[in-house]
Amino acid sequence: MRKFMLVLFGLPVLAAAAVILWVAHSPQPTEARTTGGLLFTQAEVAAQSLAAPGAAPQLDAITDTTAGAMSVPVQPQFSREAVADLALSAPSGTGAVPPAEGVVLDSAMGVTVAPLDAAAGVPAPDGSGGMTAVTTGYEQRVVELEWPSQFQVGRAGALRVTLKMLEGGALQPVAEIGDNEVVATPILLTDRYATHDAFVTATLSAPDFAVSTVTPAVQQLQRGGEVTWRWTLSADRAQKAIIVLGLSVTWQPKPGQPPGPSNVALWSQTVQVDVEQVFGLFSVPQATVAGTVLGVLGFVAEMPLVGFFLRLFWRILFGRRRAPRPTDRRARR
Repeated sequence: MRKFMLVLFGLPVLAAAAVILWVAHSPQPTEARTTGGLLFTQAEVAAQSLAAPGAAPQLDAITDTTAGAMSVPVQPQFSREAVADLALSAPSGTGAVPPAEGVVLDSAMGVTVAPLDAAAGVPAPDGSGGMTAVTTGYEQRVVELEWPSQFQVGRAGALRVTLKMLEGGALQPVAEIGDNEVVATPILLTDRYATHDAFVTATLSAPDFAVSTVTPAVQQLQRGGEVTWRWTLSADRAQKAIIVLGLSVTWQPKPGQPPGPSNVALWSQTVQVDVEQVFGLFSVPQATVAGTVLGVLGFVAEMPLVGFFLRLFWRILFGRRRAPRPTDRRARR
């Protein structure tokens, strides 16, 4: 009876240990967003369509010019359905958010990227600020951001930022803008690769975390290529935390060429994350110790059951030892 009660006690202890260790060390869910240089709320996009019902909104995009980063009027690609479905709500009054500030993203906020119409007016490739009818001389780029949807106290989480091309046809015209969603316009990066080398610098500010940099902060960008930055972050207490990221570009001249734009801010984004404890009680190291101790106690309590199954398997494999018969003994004599 005592062994039976011990076995009954050990089963829930083992189950509790497994649950604690799984919650503490299971794969972390992540959030991923593709964003651009400027973000607009639904109300701001809707306000742009008031002047000409049925026409695509006229928004802004960020470009690097010889005078530094500037926003220029562009016409993103919106489907007729998307324009027709825009709620005619009052604008928030903030307008486009400049790269120095950024819209705060969390696990509930969505982003839709509106690629630019090839016929939209953009600055002239020489960076003088004049307008042309085509986007020749510019790359449409976007930033892919990935971060853990939830951090755990005492456990590191990985954060990734990738600056890549917006390939033609890769993103279709915006067909719908859902609730709690913002519209992003691509970054227009001037094609100076023949005369200059592009070096992009990534910055990360996370005062509530211990930050470890995995990749170099400054990386060279090739025409049509992409670059990626990675960090690991860990926190020592439960809280709501803010992470601010940014990208800037410097065009270093090749021999015989004039200086190019330097340290031009292209993109900035603020992310809000939750840092929580395991079951609201433990940090990950504490949960690991607790789960291990419970696992050992549960295993010890299950020793009678383990011994029973070992004896059972032994009998199945080798059978019982049979005592020699008396007739066999006489025969040997």
